[in-house]
Amino acid sequence: MNEFNYYVIDRASDEAYPLIAPQDDSRHTMLYSMTKTKIDTPERVQYKFCDPIPRKPVIGDYFSEPESVVSRKIADVLEPMHIDGIQLIPAEIKTNTGEILANYFYIHIYNHIKAIDRNKSEYEVDDYDPDFFIWIDSFELDREVLAKIPREKRLIFKLRESSTTHLYHESIVQAIKAVNPKGVSFTKVEDWYL
Repeated sequence: MNEFNYYVIDRASDEAYPLIAPQDDSRHTMLYSMTKTKIDTPERVQYKFCDPIPRKPVIGDYFSEPESVVSRKIADVLEPMHIDGIQLIPAEIKTNTGEILANYFYIHIYNHIKAIDRNKSEYEVDDYDPDFFIWIDSFELDREVLAKIPREKRLIFKLRESSTTHLYHESIVQAIKAVNPKGVSFTKVEDWYL
């Protein structure tokens, strides 16, 4: 296993897996994704299916909004690992038929690392914040930056340059794949493109 093998997590490409968004009256659900610290005594977050809703939605173990929401199956893998910089917050998802899927968890990632190798990546920098990218076509990670951070402090993190890009170390990916989850995909950073 390579010390620097990371994967981008995403919804499986099969369009039968629905997209989700915060429920309209769940303000805290929207605010949590913008919070860059651990949340003390969090409330259950509330999501709903959003357009386009598949004709026959398949309920998987992973939803993206673009925050990650996972089933108990994946949460049971992550929880005992006590991963630095993440918090599993109970979540519920309202389906298009009004059914409530209650056994889900929002992965609040408050570990942000500025880790893109700018010389080996294709991106567009934000005019107001040069550390933030408004668009990434493809990227590679800066191994020198990562080498300065103990591995246990970077098992799961959001890119500081693009907070909607969530990276999982290969060891975490293997542990999740071992339980055969539905509806989730992992793409090696070097193979990922937008």
